[in-house]
Amino acid sequence: MRTPLMALFLSVGLTGAVEAADAPEGGAWIDCPVTSVAAFRDHLTVRCGATASGLRGEVSPREFAIESTGPLTEPLLRLAVEAKGQGKPLAILFVRDPAANPPGCPVDRCRRIAGLELK
Repeated sequence: MRTPLMALFLSVGLTGAVEAADAPEGGAWIDCPVTSVAAFRDHLTVRCGATASGLRGEVSPREFAIESTGPLTEPLLRLAVEAKGQGKPLAILFVRDPAANPPGCPVDRCRRIAGLELK
């Protein structure tokens, strides 16, 4: 049985980048003005400025993370550093459910990254 969360990861893993209008069930896109990129032993974190936008009628998270090993590790580091250095927004596809958060991603302010796009 496929859960919405599993479908989200499968759709990102099989199709690569997804257009903002095509966020899978359980996911959402947000434009992130990157303020910091941090690498820890077990996870990577991207923090966004206060002007993070993309959700309608919901409080937008400002911190996003993934495990330090996995298919998005290298692309996240490369794109987030480039976005910060060039002052470009980084579109982040994230999982809305905090139960899916990786280690080091507090449920009150952080969500799991499922996809990225440098704008």
